[in-house]
Amino acid sequence: MIITISREYGAAGRAVSHALAEHLGYRLVDDELAVIVAARLGTSPDVVDGTDVRSTGFGERLLQSLAAAIPEALQPDGGFDDLTLSVQREVERQMHAAADGDDAIIVGRLGNAVLRDRPNVLSVFLTAPLPWRIVHIAASLGCTEAEARSEIARVDSGRRKAARERYDFTWGDPHRYDLVLDVAAFGVAGAVELIAAASRVRGSAHR
Repeated sequence: MIITISREYGAAGRAVSHALAEHLGYRLVDDELAVIVAARLGTSPDVVDGTDVRSTGFGERLLQSLAAAIPEALQPDGGFDDLTLSVQREVERQMHAAADGDDAIIVGRLGNAVLRDRPNVLSVFLTAPLPWRIVHIAASLGCTEAEARSEIARVDSGRRKAARERYDFTWGDPHRYDLVLDVAAFGVAGAVELIAAASRVRGSAHR
């Protein structure tokens, strides 16, 4: 069984995915994906993360500043759009490779769209009310609630844009996921239990 975790920024996606992997004994495909993709493309994980909506902000601003500072002759052919496309294609290859293997949880990077045609996939979208997410992000990053609100808007906007431009679907649309969970309502432990139960039902249906 493959479980894809999509999440609004601040909806405790990292805590849920890590606890779920431990609970089920599944391989967690999260930060390691950037390392693998970077190795395949001969670049660094920071550059890979800079092209990903999960890390828009510092990574993206870094790439933009580098683009402005590096002479045109030394930039990749076609600019950073080509780099983004190369990363996207390699991410897709690595996701399919993970899905071909043992049970795994794939976090972010629009895994629900990449693996949508596979029968053994449970796609999950984690959400939470904005005030709850603001408090969560402010505590996690040590920033003000105003800064947290701004960061949430920016990151979620980037994810929404990537879903639309790369795979032509509306990010967060409940019709594009098997399970939509409010983490604020159920808590991390409750979300883990519900996802685990759904994965057992989905796995039985496809045996």
